[in-house]
Amino acid sequence: MRNRMTFANVVGILLENSNKTYPQHLLIRNLFSECLDDTLPASEILDGERIEYSRWCTGARPVTIAIINSYEPDNWDTMEADFNDKILPNLLNPINARTQMEKLITDCTDTIGQAVADELLSYTDDAEFYTMTVRYTILNNHHNGNLYSPDLSDTLLSSRVPSHTKEFVGRKAELKDAYTKLSTSTPLFITGIPGIGKSEFAKTFAEKYRRKYTNIIFLHYTGSLKKCVAGMEFDTDNSQMDEEALFQAHYDVLKTLHSDSLIILDNFNVLPKDDGWMKEFLKNDFQLMVTTRCRITSFETLEIKELEKEKELTDLFYRHCPSAKSEPDTVKQIIEVLHAHTLTVCLAALAINASGIEPEELLQELNTCGLNADISEEVELYKDEEFDQALLIEHLRKLLQFNHLNNTEQDILRNLSLLPVSGVRKRSVRNWLQLKNLNDVNHMIGYGFVTEDTENKTISLHPLIQQIALLETMPSVTNCITLLHTLHGICLVHGLDIRRPEEVLSTLVNINERIIVDAPEDYLLLLQDEFPYFEKYGVTDALTDLDIVNIT
Repeated sequence: MRNRMTFANVVGILLENSNKTYPQHLLIRNLFSECLDDTLPASEILDGERIEYSRWCTGARPVTIAIINSYEPDNWDTMEADFNDKILPNLLNPINARTQMEKLITDCTDTIGQAVADELLSYTDDAEFYTMTVRYTILNNHHNGNLYSPDLSDTLLSSRVPSHTKEFVGRKAELKDAYTKLSTSTPLFITGIPGIGKSEFAKTFAEKYRRKYTNIIFLHYTGSLKKCVAGMEFDTDNSQMDEEALFQAHYDVLKTLHSDSLIILDNFNVLPKDDGWMKEFLKNDFQLMVTTRCRITSFETLEIKELEKEKELTDLFYRHCPSAKSEPDTVKQIIEVLHAHTLTVCLAALAINASGIEPEELLQELNTCGLNADISEEVELYKDEEFDQALLIEHLRKLLQFNHLNNTEQDILRNLSLLPVSGVRKRSVRNWLQLKNLNDVNHMIGYGFVTEDTENKTISLHPLIQQIALLETMPSVTNCITLLHTLHGICLVHGLDIRRPEEVLSTLVNINERIIVDAPEDYLLLLQDEFPYFEKYGVTDALTDLDIVNIT
């Protein structure tokens, strides 16, 4: 039987019966005034401290041993005085609070034992009763065998959750459902068609429940789960570690994580059996959320469907384009034409807002959208009666209208289509493309062409937009020569002892997979210096699939 006699439940009763003007952080600081300064104004309480207090109150983490040591063995009179002078005066209904606390103790008799229950209930003075009850719970939390994860906030230098969109609407029931399912079953696969908002859902979930977890780690799947783990960056990494050594070191850390930590694996668009290492990854104790286009039958799933048209999607449209509120009928028709698809609805709103065209003009263009017979799916991962990949691609083409971009903007998109979907730092893009400024990049962010992650200071293309950009801009050695020359220069200084340059390595791999080789001589010059560069960082398989014969 689960022991409900925890600090989280005890402090929960105090908070439930306290004055509404008595915040959680002040209750905690009053409770542990021996260690925490309870005279500080609310404006001086750091976000990290608030998060830590919240985790104590939700049971995600135990009260730190340093606080316990400051009260043990005979300093509990200080806490009793704090109850009398600071906490009890802030209880709106002290009688009800005591009644609830006594009921909690009685209900837990089978797990804490009759002797402990009788001892706690024997204290007639309220301050003494609460002090001894708190003492029991915080000591028991450390002695009951619960496992807690190490806090990686100071050691993990990458894999932070990307910034979530402020325009996110709806999904309240799904967010709650996801939390419940993760609490009882892991992994949880978030499924749905491309562009419906699975990744944004995962990022919003992480923001909403961040105080519930000691760590939240965000991994972008790139075709190999082991490579995702190896590509993480810890402060203990060094340039002498090859990919296998990095993987082992990083995985040893991940294996120490427990259910108070969450890993989000984004864009895992293969079946679990198709990644040979997923089976091993699932043996761990941490919670795991996976976003995927695949239909999953062997694990717990939560399908993300289209938002409700009349309210949620319309609200989403207006958040991106407030001026369209004056034409609700046209907006409704645009949403219908776009089959209530989240990404295309957002891009439609952004197109109107950024370009200044009238909603009626955009509607007319969408209605005349014809399918391109050359479009075909490489792999159909997820499809139902409401979804047509080819039509989606054509709508996106119409909304993006690459031919309306100036030459610089088209060139930027062409190069961005070669970068990893996990993103590259904004300043790196400026340096690699030798841009005078980022005005054109920022302009395309406003249109929705480019996604900016302000949390990690990176930019990227949505996978669907990247697919279209590759088709429309046809990146080749000749028209991406500035990017290639810059990266070539980086390869030439591979002897410098710097921290592992993951974004450069990932970009080079992508270029080798996607670029059109229309100038073999220039491309081979890059390749000959890529080999020692990859070798320097132990990426031994990066060039094994290249068909050098056909290139030459």
